[in-house]
Amino acid sequence: MRKDSALSQEVRIRCAWTRITKWLGENAPSHAEAINPGVSQRLIDAAEEEMATAIPAELRVWLLLNNGSTAKDVLEGSFYQPHPDSAFLPGNKVFLDLRQIVDAYRDFLAGGADWQPEWIPFSQQSDAPYGYFLDTGAGSAQAPVMYFAEAALPKLAFPSLADFLEDTANALEGGGGICALGNRVTYRPITDAGVLRWI
Repeated sequence: MRKDSALSQEVRIRCAWTRITKWLGENAPSHAEAINPGVSQRLIDAAEEEMATAIPAELRVWLLLNNGSTAKDVLEGSFYQPHPDSAFLPGNKVFLDLRQIVDAYRDFLAGGADWQPEWIPFSQQSDAPYGYFLDTGAGSAQAPVMYFAEAALPKLAFPSLADFLEDTANALEGGGGICALGNRVTYRPITDAGVLRWI
């Protein structure tokens, strides 16, 4: 689908996310079932107060549509065990729900790993500190999507959240690949018995 610069990032996010969830429902329904309903503005505001930083408008839009892909996670003791169906974003990453975003943000800040207050994580491996965050301090009209990994400097991955979701939707619908900026690795979606994996 052609990117239209005249459309706001929020509209692009809604359109791309609708395409993604439609594709999941038709081709990988177990993953679609792992997506939570949207969260309320009130809870997002409360999360902002807890984090003492602003959640960007584009992430708000996404969370209002759906609050992460953790619906099948199971609480064991004090910790949630991630369900395999929660991982369906490129690189087999999880769409973090609002609680996970706050917890990951606080953990990264407290970890002394040069994490900045303006970095808001939204997607991560279910079993490792690798994923994507929005750099709200980049000084641009739209926060770029950055890739982070343990013991590595963050790298620019996508110009915006809208670009990330549109590229994901394009890859799913067309069976092609998605590649982060400056990265030689291209992820391609495959489905087997209704299970989506990026290889």
